[in-house]
Amino acid sequence: MSEKQDRVNKVLTSFISLSSSIHAAAVMTRDGVPIASKLHKDVNVDRLSAMSASLLSLGDRAAKDLKQGDLKQVLIECAEGFVVMLKVGDNAVLSVMSEQNARLGMLLVEARKSAAMIAKIV
Repeated sequence: MSEKQDRVNKVLTSFISLSSSIHAAAVMTRDGVPIASKLHKDVNVDRLSAMSASLLSLGDRAAKDLKQGDLKQVLIECAEGFVVMLKVGDNAVLSVMSEQNARLGMLLVEARKSAAMIAKIV
């Protein structure tokens, strides 16, 4: 593992430890290449990375085309929880998975803080 991956993994570990309802997080390039992750064994990091990068790119395009300003995040609410994707600087994406009972406000605030920390690394 590279030093960069190790530093990003430490940020992800710290973020996940904030709440038991946050159960996974990953960072990937805007092209969908995995950088670091803290995921369950049943989550394919390559697939998650590709989907997250694509969804963030689509959200970015929609925000611009609809003249809504810069995209902050993409939020997907599912029956079992939330998936949130945030920009990490100009080159990466932070994808977070949580349970349905997650305190969404806290999750978003802490995810943004983590994304800012990771942006300084990648």
